[in-house]
Amino acid sequence: MATDPFLFAEILSQFVERSGYTTGQLSKLAGIPKATIVNWTEGRVKRPRGHEDLLRLLAALRLSPTEASRLLEAAGHPGLAELRLLAQNEANVELTHLLASWTTPIADTPPLPAPFQAIPDLSYFVGRATLLEHLANTLLSSQQGAVVTLYGMAGAGKTTLAAHLAYQLRPHFPDGILWARVDISDPMSILSTFANAYGVDASPYVDIDSRGRVVRELLAAKRALIVLDNVERSAQAQPLLPPTTHCVVLITTRRRNLSVARGGAQFPVGPFNEDGRESLQLFRKLLGEEPDPAVRESRRAIAAALGHLPLAVDIAASRLAYEPGWSESAFLRRLRQEQRRLQELAFEDQNVRLSLHASYDGLSAAARQFFAALGVIRGEDFGPEAAAVISATPLEDAEDLLRQLFSLSLVQQGRPGRYQLHPLVRAFAREQLSPAACLDHERRLAVYYLTFAAAHARDMQALTLEQDHLLNSVQIATAQAEEDSLPADTALLSVLPAGVAAIYSFWETHGYYDLATEQLGRTENALRRGEPAPALVPVLRGLGRLAQRRGQYDAAETYYEEGLTLARAQPPEPENGAAYEANAALISDLLRNLGVLAARRGDYALADAYYQEGLALARGVGQSNVVSNLLRGLGVQAFMRGDYARAEAFYEEGLALAQSAGELDLRSGLYWALGMLAEDQGDLGEAARYLHASLELVRQMGQRERETAILRDLGLIALEEGDLPAATTCLREAMALARALGHFSRLSGILLAQGEVLLLRDAGVEAEGMFVEVLGMAKDAGNQAMMAEALFGLARAAAIQARWPQAQAHAAASVNLFKTIGHPKAAEVIIWQQAHAIQPHQV
Repeated sequence: MATDPFLFAEILSQFVERSGYTTGQLSKLAGIPKATIVNWTEGRVKRPRGHEDLLRLLAALRLSPTEASRLLEAAGHPGLAELRLLAQNEANVELTHLLASWTTPIADTPPLPAPFQAIPDLSYFVGRATLLEHLANTLLSSQQGAVVTLYGMAGAGKTTLAAHLAYQLRPHFPDGILWARVDISDPMSILSTFANAYGVDASPYVDIDSRGRVVRELLAAKRALIVLDNVERSAQAQPLLPPTTHCVVLITTRRRNLSVARGGAQFPVGPFNEDGRESLQLFRKLLGEEPDPAVRESRRAIAAALGHLPLAVDIAASRLAYEPGWSESAFLRRLRQEQRRLQELAFEDQNVRLSLHASYDGLSAAARQFFAALGVIRGEDFGPEAAAVISATPLEDAEDLLRQLFSLSLVQQGRPGRYQLHPLVRAFAREQLSPAACLDHERRLAVYYLTFAAAHARDMQALTLEQDHLLNSVQIATAQAEEDSLPADTALLSVLPAGVAAIYSFWETHGYYDLATEQLGRTENALRRGEPAPALVPVLRGLGRLAQRRGQYDAAETYYEEGLTLARAQPPEPENGAAYEANAALISDLLRNLGVLAARRGDYALADAYYQEGLALARGVGQSNVVSNLLRGLGVQAFMRGDYARAEAFYEEGLALAQSAGELDLRSGLYWALGMLAEDQGDLGEAARYLHASLELVRQMGQRERETAILRDLGLIALEEGDLPAATTCLREAMALARALGHFSRLSGILLAQGEVLLLRDAGVEAEGMFVEVLGMAKDAGNQAMMAEALFGLARAAAIQARWPQAQAHAAASVNLFKTIGHPKAAEVIIWQQAHAIQPHQV
C-alpha cells in the first residue's frame, strides 16, 4: 500500500477543495480537530495513526466508495472492502457504524441526479448580504439534525430569501435540496414527493408513521437541505424532519414560537433597512436608474411610506414599471392617502392586504378586536397600558394578547417593554374597524394620553417617550371638538386643557415653537366654541409664553391678562382643596410671567409688584415650585438694581426649595442665576462652575432653549477671561441652536455677545451686521433695553470704522433709551462718549 505522505496530502486536498467546505466546517461535520485536518492536508503527518478519524472525514466529504478506498490506501490503511470484512470478523460495532456511509457495493453504480426542488430564484433579488452570509455559515457548519428558522411578518421576503439561499448553497449539499410548502400541502403528499426524488415509491405506506420512517431511512446517510416553507404550526413540520444525520432543515414561518424550532438558530427577517438603499436597489432593478434627483427622492419617499416592506416595494416598483400612466410622484400621492394605501398594493397575484389577512384570519374573535383597536395608535411604539385602555381590555389580558400577536409577527417589539406596528400592518388593523368603533378608540386614546401628560407634567423623560402619542392625542381631541357633526365629548374636553398645558412644557423645553403655536391655536379655537371658561387659562398661559419667547411682548401680555382674569373668576375659597391650590398656582405663575414682561421692558417697579403678589399667593398654598420661580424673579430684580446680597439670598432660598422638591428645571435656572451673579461680582471661576452645573442639567433634560442661553453666557465669561477662541466656539454653537429653535429673544442676546467678540477683534463691519439684526428684532418686540444695547454696539462698530457722526448718533440714542427705562448702563455709554469725544477732530 502506498505510504507517500505527499500523495495522501495531495489527494485529500483535492477532495477538500472540491467539497467547498472550510477546514473549520469539516471539523464540525466530522467531529475531529481542525488542526488534525490541516496537518493531513499540508503533509505534516506522514500517515494517520488510525482509520477511524479518517473515515469520519471521508464521510463528511461525501466521497464515493472508490474515492474513499483510494484515499484510505494512500494513507496506508486497508480499503473499504477489507475494513468491512474486518468489522464483520471482529464484530466491531463502531467500525460498522463508521462504514455505514458506504452501504452500496464497492463497484460504483450510476447515482440518480440529486434532487433540486427549490422554487425559482428572483432575477431581481437585492440586499440581505449580511443575513445571507450568516445563514450560509450556520447551515454549512450546523451540527447533526440542525433546524434553522427564518421568521418575520408577512411580506418580509422569507420565502424569497430561502430560495436565493438554496441556489447559493446547492453545490454544498450533494444529495440535493428538498422543498415543501407545508401550509398548502399535507405531510403524506410531501413525504411521497421527498421519497420519489430518490427513486423510491412510498405510496404503499398508507400511514404517516411508516411513510415518514421510509423517508428518514432514505435521508439517513445523505447530506441534503430540506426547506419547509411557511410553517404555521409545529404539527405541519414534525413528520417531515429527517433523522439526526447530516441533513439540515430550513424553516420559514411567521411564528416566533414554533416548538420544532427550539434549540436551533433563529434569524428574524424584517423590512429592508430604513436608510432606503435596499429599497432603491429594488426600484433600479425594475425601473432602471433614476433620471433625476426628484425621481430618486420620490422613490425613497414611496419606500418610506411602505415601511420598506419588500413585498410592498416590489409591488410598487412593478406597477410603476408595467402599468401605463404612472409617475413616482403620482403613485406617492396615492400612498399618502392612508385609506387608499393597501388598495394600491396589489399586482396580479401579489397583494399585501391578502398576505396580512392570512395572519389575521387565524386569530380568535377577541384577538381580532384587540388587534383592530391598535390601528388607531400612531407613533414609534406603545406600552401595554395604553393598548389596554384603548381597546377596553383588562391589562393582564392585553399583555397576553400582545404576546400572542408578537408570536405571530403582527406586532414587533419596540423600546424595552413596548410594542410597535409596521405602518402597513397599522393601516390593515384600522381597516377592520367600523367608523364608529374607530372614533371610540381614538377618544379612548386621546383621553388616556392627555391624562398621562397632565400626571407627568414635570417628567420630561416620560413625556419624551410618549411625544408622538401626545401630539396625536391633541390632534384627535381638537379635530373632534371642531367637528360640528359630532356631539361634544365632555370627558375629552375636560382633560384637554391640562394635558395640552403639560405637553406645551415639553414643546417649549425642546424648542418646538412652530408645532406648539399650531396645536395651542387649535386647542384655543376648540375651547372658545363656547363661552371663555377657566379651562382656557393654561392654554392662554402657553400662548403667552410662546409670544414672549418670540419677543412679541404685547401679544404675550394680552394672553396673560386674559388668563389672569379668567383664573381670578374661579371661586376663591381655600376649602375647595386641590382645585383651589391648582388655580392659585396658575394665578401665581401668570403674575410671574407678567413680572418678567415688565422687567424686560425696564419697568422694575411693576415687575416687583407682580412678583410679590404671586409669591404671597404661592406661599399660601405651599406651591414650592412656583415659589422657587418667583424667588428667582425677585433675585433677578435685586441683581438688576445692584443689590447682590439680596439677589443671592433670593437665589439660595429658591435653590433650597428646588433641591428638596427634586426639581431639576428650577435647580438649573437657579444655578444659572447664581452664575450670573458671580460673574457680575468678578468671580469668573465660580460663575463658570455654576453655569456648567446648569448646562449639565439642561442637557440631561433636553432643554434646548435654556442651553442656548447658558452657552451664550459661557461665551461671555470666556470673553471676559480673554479666551476669544473659546468664546467664539460657545457663541457659534448657541447661535446655531437659537436659530434652529426660532428663539428670537435668545438669539438677540447671543448676537450681542458675538458682536462684542467681533469688536475686540476690530471686525467692525461684521459686528455691525450682528447689531443691526438685533436692533430690528428688538424694535419688532418693543424691547427698549435690547434696542439700547444694539445701538451702543452700533456706536462702537461705527467708531472702529472711523464713522464718527454715526457713532455719536447711535451712542446718544442708546443713552436716551437706557435713561428712559432707568437702566444703569446709561453711565457706561456716557463714559464711552467722553472717551471718544476728541476722535472726530483728529481725523
